[in-house]
Amino acid sequence: MNYKVESADEYLRRNRIMELFEDLCTKASYIQPENLEEFFVEDLRIKQKQGFITPIFTKIEIQNIFELFDLKRDGYITQENCRKALLTIASSQKQQEVIEATQVIDEKVDINRFQRLVEQFLG
Repeated sequence: MNYKVESADEYLRRNRIMELFEDLCTKASYIQPENLEEFFVEDLRIKQKQGFITPIFTKIEIQNIFELFDLKRDGYITQENCRKALLTIASSQKQQEVIEATQVIDEKVDINRFQRLVEQFLG
């Protein structure tokens, strides 16, 4: 891969452009606004003010995410895996920065604590 392609790819990943467009397209197809341009502009304004907010996850989705990171299948995930799980589902740079900087994640985290952390960091 040449430098320009690598640079462009890194830019898209760093700024989560693909995720942004996926989110916009998903919302547009679900809501089906009459004025698509106005809808996109308003949604981008909201994202600019609030960050790229993830929709609230259901308890089943949170459980499934937890189970993916519960490698020992003992009902607990490590602090490192908890942080990785939260970062995986974080959808804004602000959320990622807060998760990376936090000191409130215990050494071992059960599903109840994980659900509270998801609510705390991801809304």
